[in-house]
Amino acid sequence: MQTNAQSELTPQIKHNTHHRNLIRASLVVPVVVLVVALFVGGWTLWNQFGPRPAPQFGVPVNASKAITDFRLDSTLDHPVALSDFADRYLVVYFGYTTCPDVCPTTLADLGKAEKLLGREAQRIQMLFITVDPERDTIERMRDYLAFFGPNFIGLRGSLEETEAIASQFGVVYQKQFHSASATDYLMDHSAAIIVLDPQRRPLVLFPYGVSAEQLASDLKRVVR
Repeated sequence: MQTNAQSELTPQIKHNTHHRNLIRASLVVPVVVLVVALFVGGWTLWNQFGPRPAPQFGVPVNASKAITDFRLDSTLDHPVALSDFADRYLVVYFGYTTCPDVCPTTLADLGKAEKLLGREAQRIQMLFITVDPERDTIERMRDYLAFFGPNFIGLRGSLEETEAIASQFGVVYQKQFHSASATDYLMDHSAAIIVLDPQRRPLVLFPYGVSAEQLASDLKRVVR
């Protein structure tokens, strides 16, 4: 009787075991999918909102207040606003085309840093704002910036606009006359590079003298 009972139960036991295995398998797949989704979602949130790696060569700013948007004439032949680049980090430099040393050195380093960034440079826009709008025409800036790379956009405002915009960035500048002629002058100006995040908040400040390799290294750390 026991043998017969076992023989009758064996198919049922196998069926129940197979059924339980199917249930377990059907539960495992959604759990794995959920775990992967949570991991990917968590990584995305951390990447976007988690603490940023500190720059090694620049000075972290991490300002909570955004730069007030503005629109200026540009080397693109139409006015350009900061908000036009809401999907990019802005690398902003104030200078002028007749600068004898600091400006060309800095712009050359920025151009080289852009090449070192490779595909990541697509997240960045270089902006050159002249502090000498009396002499720097759009055409003159376009020719000048072409020496340093194709991703530079020159911006030019009135004297009043330039002063108001520079003050937002903490940039100061002043004419220094070198002869009796009103046109023979240089511009003393702040030489720092300012990086804004896509919300136009100052993120990092690079003092003059930071190399192209150092710029590229820090930009890779802070750009997301």
